[in-house]
Amino acid sequence: MGLLSHPDQSLHKHLAGVLEMSVASLENRRASGWDPIQLNHAVNIAAIFHDFAKATSYFQTYITSEKKRKTAQSSHTMLSAIVSYYVAMHVLQGEEEDVLLSSLFVFMAVRRHHGNIHEFNTEINALQDKRDLLLQQAAAIQYGEWNKIVEMLSSELPFSLQGITPFTVEKVQSWVYTFYDEIGTLRRWLKKRYGKRNINNEVSDYFKYCVLYSLLLDGDKNQAALRDMMYHGRKLIVADTVDHYKRQQKWDVSSMNNLREQAYEEVNKIIDTAAGRLFSINLPTGMGKTITSLNASLRLRARRQHETGIAPRIIYSLPFLSVIDQNFSVFEKILQSGIDKLDYSYLVKHHSLIDPYEQVNAPNREKDEQEEYNFDQAQILVEGWNSEIICTTFVQVFQTLLTNRNKALRKFHRFSHAIIVLDEVQAIPVKYWALMREMILELTRGMNTDVILLTATVPKIFSQEDVVVSLCDRDRYFSEMNRISVILCIKEKMTVQQFAESLELDNEKSYLFILNTIDAAKQLHAILSENLEEDIGFLSTHIIPKQRLQRIKEIQKGKYRIVVSTQLVEAGVDIDFDIVYRDLAPLDSINQSAGRCNRHNRRTGTLYVVNLCKGERMIPYAQSIYGKIPLEVTISILNKHEEVPEPLLLPLIEKYFDEVKGKSRSESDMFLNSVKTLYFTGESDDHRIPISEFQLIEETYKKMDVFVEVDEEAANIWEEYSEILEIPDVLERYKRFARLKKSFQEYVISIPCHVENRPPLLHDQICFVSNYGKEDYYDERTGFITKGVSAIW
Repeated sequence: MGLLSHPDQSLHKHLAGVLEMSVASLENRRASGWDPIQLNHAVNIAAIFHDFAKATSYFQTYITSEKKRKTAQSSHTMLSAIVSYYVAMHVLQGEEEDVLLSSLFVFMAVRRHHGNIHEFNTEINALQDKRDLLLQQAAAIQYGEWNKIVEMLSSELPFSLQGITPFTVEKVQSWVYTFYDEIGTLRRWLKKRYGKRNINNEVSDYFKYCVLYSLLLDGDKNQAALRDMMYHGRKLIVADTVDHYKRQQKWDVSSMNNLREQAYEEVNKIIDTAAGRLFSINLPTGMGKTITSLNASLRLRARRQHETGIAPRIIYSLPFLSVIDQNFSVFEKILQSGIDKLDYSYLVKHHSLIDPYEQVNAPNREKDEQEEYNFDQAQILVEGWNSEIICTTFVQVFQTLLTNRNKALRKFHRFSHAIIVLDEVQAIPVKYWALMREMILELTRGMNTDVILLTATVPKIFSQEDVVVSLCDRDRYFSEMNRISVILCIKEKMTVQQFAESLELDNEKSYLFILNTIDAAKQLHAILSENLEEDIGFLSTHIIPKQRLQRIKEIQKGKYRIVVSTQLVEAGVDIDFDIVYRDLAPLDSINQSAGRCNRHNRRTGTLYVVNLCKGERMIPYAQSIYGKIPLEVTISILNKHEEVPEPLLLPLIEKYFDEVKGKSRSESDMFLNSVKTLYFTGESDDHRIPISEFQLIEETYKKMDVFVEVDEEAANIWEEYSEILEIPDVLERYKRFARLKKSFQEYVISIPCHVENRPPLLHDQICFVSNYGKEDYYDERTGFITKGVSAIW
């Protein structure tokens, strides 16, 4: 086989495959900051030369030995990066500074293709004492074999390597010497361009680098895992797929369904001709935004394919794991109505709990037509967003858009020429609005990406100058919504006990109580259960997910007339009550709660907002959960009203977002400064927080995971988990648990670390509650029994 890249694969075949896959993924798409020809050339260079130093005798000895012991001499990314840099400097054309920057991006992409990105100057400084090692490696290259590989691949290149070939020890060592002579100059140039004071830079350099890095990573990982099983083709999904599905349904004729149909048709009409790339579908809760947005995305996809020749992938993202399976099922039913053999290449869901093997080798897949993918291959396919429609989470989207992590950035290039749907976009934390505004605008400006904002509350992430094209007459639909009245009772502070005593419940009506903390919800549930002769439903994150889902289904079927819950029911949970009581919360959360009241407009609904407090000092529970600014703005707005009918909610919410936006942006600015200066890693200071520290969702308090063995299935899962932990091979252990993870998580809850009744920690991994001793830890109705601390959520 000559030179090897992997124990069972030649270096020539690997490089040829990476080249083919990287260029195929590029698809002539635009990427911020790149001239299309220059990007194409840079991708080709990185693909061929990223493993140059695998041609050393050191690496070849390592890859063919039975005991794989890595040494400094057998490493390959440093020398490969330097060679790639000088090839790029020779091949790339344009202004001197642009060529230098692009060549440095090639250098960094190759240097970090097996690891996370570091701050650029730090990376170059780390090479200071490596010159002798690199010279030693350069002398160990098997140049005869390497030059044969380059000669075979050169016919696939869109440029000539004349002047670069043949590679010789003298040439490569001269590049090493020259690079070290220029390190000081490069360091000063990078500091001048990306120093911490350079916060007036554009964000395009960040996108430019991440796209190149992503294309190389994706090609490299795809080829290494999939080999000849990689499918380069794209799948057709006709624009009227949703229309076809709707014609097969037999939905009731009602005023609400008529209004949903009007909104659907309006969006349908406007999306076919709407200018721009930033759109919004702003409709009240319960108006069928999921189906309407999928239809808009498919129609826009067909339009963009006609305009550019490239069919955009649709990336549909939601903030909550609890909703993603529900929406995915809707998409699956719609696509199955028009596609005979629906498989992963059409639709996939990607989040932390999915089993990639199950996703790719689905039961409806035609096994006789193609060999089954193994776990590694399935994981590569799912995590690389190779499908036409990807149903995923905000965490996956935004922590790919802002990260230094190799694994996440691999799919960054999928943002180019995509259609990104942000469902419940108001769930983006307010403190990141300014940051996300810049990042999303750059997607639309520099990456030819369409973004559809899906919301019922119109967050003011964007300004008037950004031109967000509305795909429906939002004011009309909100004005026609008169399902509820919001009664405001926030001036009077009450304990949970006082609140319960003040209630006068109508036996003919259904009630939902949404409280801010688990402790408060448990208190109210206990009082109501004692005073009323009926079963009171309860929902919180301290109930294991399996039972929680079952309880939601029971609520939907009407088993409980009265339900007490935390805010987990606010978004995406299709439940409907006559009367809802909501503990004080930011106005957008209150509006989400309103979506659980008279959702289908079958009667008259009422939402009461109350102010529940704890302790002698009567501290509002809301302060345990929400930021100071959103609460202060909400109270200021609501204190001017006693009752708000649904049509007037929208202007109040707009006023709320205006005021909140003006008071919350410092953290956004600090991350944005890091994006503009490529500050991937390092220490936080007064100007920047490194990109590596970005987290969309922050932990409010320290938690620990608990597995609750509530039934026989749980016992079997725990037994299998214990067996998996005994597997000596780390990689095999990881694969086995990935297959079990979704089922395992159905019995896992997170609780405060400092509870007095902490369950035993088993396998040094997770706390365990046995089915035979769970009385001290777990209540079937209200979940984990916390002792000694306040359970927040």
